[in-house]
Amino acid sequence: MLGMKSLKAILPLLTTFMAVQFALVPSGLSAKQSKDIILVLDTSMSMIGQDGGQDILDRVKKSISDYIDQVEDGDRVTFVTFDTDVRIYPAVFIDDDNDRDILKKYITMTDATGLWTYTYKMITRVLDAAEKLDKKDNRQTEIVIMTDAIDDPPPGDKKFNFVNFAAKYGKKSNMWVYILSFTNLAKSEAAKKMERDLGLISDNVKIIQSGEPEMAKEQLLAEEKIQEAKGRSILLPIIIAAACILLLLALLFFIKRLQDLKVSGRLEFWNNEIIEPYMQHFDLGRKPAREIMVGKGLGCLLNIRDIDIKRPITIKAVRHEGAVRMAIIDNESARVEIVNREPDGLLQDGDVFKVGNYTFKYFAS
Repeated sequence: MLGMKSLKAILPLLTTFMAVQFALVPSGLSAKQSKDIILVLDTSMSMIGQDGGQDILDRVKKSISDYIDQVEDGDRVTFVTFDTDVRIYPAVFIDDDNDRDILKKYITMTDATGLWTYTYKMITRVLDAAEKLDKKDNRQTEIVIMTDAIDDPPPGDKKFNFVNFAAKYGKKSNMWVYILSFTNLAKSEAAKKMERDLGLISDNVKIIQSGEPEMAKEQLLAEEKIQEAKGRSILLPIIIAAACILLLLALLFFIKRLQDLKVSGRLEFWNNEIIEPYMQHFDLGRKPAREIMVGKGLGCLLNIRDIDIKRPITIKAVRHEGAVRMAIIDNESARVEIVNREPDGLLQDGDVFKVGNYTFKYFAS
C-alpha cells in the first residue's frame, strides 16, 4: 500500500494537474473543429429569373463569397454546381486568403445556364464525394445546398431510388446538411420528402428558407454556431473523462514506481575492535520501506547498541539506470569507508564497508 508520505507528495501534483486540465479544456474547445465544407450552388436558369422566378444569382454568389471569408483556416472547401449535370471543383484547403480567393474565382465564373434542376442526382454525387473525403481524414462534413427549386430532372431520365442509395451509403454521425431555399420550399411536400430522404444519411438536416440570400447566409452561420455549441457540450465531458483516465494511469504508474523502491538485501556485520567478534545478520527487507537507518537509538531499524557513531547512516532504495539499487548515505559523525573498491554512493553485491567500529558486508539477495 502507498504510505502517507507518498500520498502527501502526490496530492499537490494531482491538484495542480486537475486545475490545469479544467482550466484549459474550455478554451481549447472554443476553436472550431476543422471540417470539410461542400458548397453546392443551383445553376439552373430559374436562378436568373427564367420561368417566372426571381433573378437572385448575383446576390447568392455575393453571399457565398462573404461566407467564404468566415471559413476557418484548416477547413477544406469543395465547390459544386448542378443543373442538368453536376460539376465538382477541386477541393481547396484553407490556409490563408489566397486559398479563399481561389474559391471566389470559381464562384465568379459560374453562370446559370442549365435547363433542369436535377437535385437528387446532385445529392448522390455530393454524398459520394463526401464519402471519399471522409475516408481520407474522418473529419466533420458540412454540406450546404443553395437552390430555388426542388428536384426537376430532365424528361426521360430515370429517377434515382434514393432509399436504396441511402441503405448502401449508411447514416453518418459527423455530417450536417443545410438546404438554403430561396423560394417557399420549406413548407412544400417535396421539401418534406427531401428532408425525410436526407434523414436516412444524417440526423442533422436543416432547411433554411429565405427569399433573401443575405438573410439565408446569416441563418446558416447561426445554425453552425448552434451545432458547434452542441459539439462542445458533448466533447467537454469526454475530454475531461479522458484527462482523468490519463491522470489515473499516470498516478498508478507513479505509485508503482514508488512501490518498487524498497530497501532489499542482507547485511552481515561485526564489531571490528573485538579479536573474535560475534557475526550478526540482518534482513534489510524485513520491513518494506524506501529507506532505513542503521545506527543506534530511536528510529534505527538496525539498532546496534555499541556502534561508535553519533548519528545513524541511511540505506535508501533509488532508481539508477532503470534498475533499483541501494544507496548508502553517511554524515559528518558517521563516515562510510568502502573497503573493497572505489566508492560511488551505491552498494554492490559483496561490498564491504566500515562505519565507526563496525564492519558490514552487503549481499544483494
